Amino acid sequence: MQKRWVLREADESVVSLLSEQLKIPPLVARILALRGLNDLDSARRYLSSSLRSDLPSPFLIAGMEQAAGRLVRALERKELICVWGDYDVDGTTGTAVLVSFLREVGGEVIYYIPHRIDEGYGLNPEGLKQLSSQGVRLVVSVDCGISNYEEVELARSMGIDVVIVDHHELPPNLPPAFAITNPHRPDCSFPDKGLSGAGLAFYLIIGLRAKLREAGWFGASESPDIRRYLDIVTLGTIADMVPLTGVNRVLARRGLTELGGSTRPGVVALKQVARLPPGEISAGQVGFQLGPRINAAGRMDAGLKVVEMLTTESQEVALRIAQELDEHNRERQAMEAQVLAEALSQVDADPLLKERYSIVLGREGWHPGVLGIVASRIVERFHRPTVVIAFSQGAGKGSARSIRGFHMVEGLRCCADFLEKFGGHEYAGGLSIKQEKFPSFLTRFEEIARNSLAAEDLIPVLEVDAELEFSEIGLSLIRHIETLKPFGIGNPEPLFVTKAVEVSERRDFSGGSRLRLRQGGKSLGAVVFGLEKDFPASPGANIDLVYRLTENEWNGSSAVELRIIDCRLAP
Repeated sequence: MQKRWVLREADESVVSLLSEQLKIPPLVARILALRGLNDLDSARRYLSSSLRSDLPSPFLIAGMEQAAGRLVRALERKELICVWGDYDVDGTTGTAVLVSFLREVGGEVIYYIPHRIDEGYGLNPEGLKQLSSQGVRLVVSVDCGISNYEEVELARSMGIDVVIVDHHELPPNLPPAFAITNPHRPDCSFPDKGLSGAGLAFYLIIGLRAKLREAGWFGASESPDIRRYLDIVTLGTIADMVPLTGVNRVLARRGLTELGGSTRPGVVALKQVARLPPGEISAGQVGFQLGPRINAAGRMDAGLKVVEMLTTESQEVALRIAQELDEHNRERQAMEAQVLAEALSQVDADPLLKERYSIVLGREGWHPGVLGIVASRIVERFHRPTVVIAFSQGAGKGSARSIRGFHMVEGLRCCADFLEKFGGHEYAGGLSIKQEKFPSFLTRFEEIARNSLAAEDLIPVLEVDAELEFSEIGLSLIRHIETLKPFGIGNPEPLFVTKAVEVSERRDFSGGSRLRLRQGGKSLGAVVFGLEKDFPASPGANIDLVYRLTENEWNGSSAVELRIIDCRLAP
């Protein structure tokens, strides 16, 4: 697919100030400025990312006082507490964090993860009735609950207080919960609105620990070291693809260290089945190897197992569940491949695709658990807001993914009269719809997309951080760039462009090609994955290329390698 290359411009005075005052290379200062870190204080905090000094108080989050206070009361009264989590990676990891901490401080706690197909997203009446019969008097919802007005009313009528811990967009009418902790509340002064559900659960245990200290709960003993929970929090934060900026960056940066050295049986087992070597863990390994195995459980209706794996103290139980999750992940991959092939066949059959500003697909029998992944794959290929819906007996459940310039939840809100339910955020959403409303929804969604986007928005953009010459590139530069990790949503790995490069060698392999490139007197290795048919880098050709810098370690030696993202023939 054609891409637009845009070389971003930074304020040179800011770049000079950051470079001089922070004693960092001008290129690193430029990247900081391009990430919006234009003053010394924010740049210093970004580079330090300290748990002690860079995390805002939990009590800046609206509802935190009430939520933590209610949990203290439940602990004092020995009430049975239920943590009700969503079935996705964010909900299950957030649930595991809260359950583990409550157990550590002596709470009586159980957990509930709804079945994706049979029960669906969020709180539901049957589950609440079951918990009431078990004697539960407090339900804490994690990564869900904000859209469950009627269900919270039902809980209240049964004598159950509900504390909602949810980071999703607010509905017009908030549920009548005992407490709602959500950074999007208009009365919330917490400076970072991008927390994941797992991050919000972690903040709740920070607040709860503070309230327990005030109440003298720990006596002469030391209070729990909650840094130990950052391994689980980081799994949820990175795998849920929230922006790795602000608080999320602080949590993930320290959390990756905790993940690397974690002795938690569930984490050890998960790394074992993912075949990760001992030691340091990267954000990429979480996002592409650990996270998918956890997410697969929720997608394949086994989210409950994730919480059990992450909270058990038994290595045998943890390994057994991790192996089951690994099998679920293989099932998910097979299911995803089948649904994607069928979805692409629908796209290929549409002669008007090039004229459309959106893609809306639906079919009977698709597994709802892979729709989000399939929608993402279609967005990657066609760069249009995409909705993929699975129908069963006249009822549809769908997942939506978006592109820059189109706010998905606002788009769905404009189609609300055709939907049973919807939710999500700017780049992703979920919905329920009756099958007879599908044609009308398709038409309306296309109208909204066409009114919101310009034609150029449908061409993906590669935002380049700097133009480099090969003479500027070396391992020392890579070391400096690594101080900006972890990379992810909101903090992308820097992209560079180099022009007029000669291709010296090319060796194709099953998944791509390895190249030897030369500019001036310097030669560098490069690799490209997923070759397109018109890839222009043939030996002897002069090309311009956009790439990321990586370090290739082989036989005990290290060398710079360019990971090519796009290239074209030089003019």
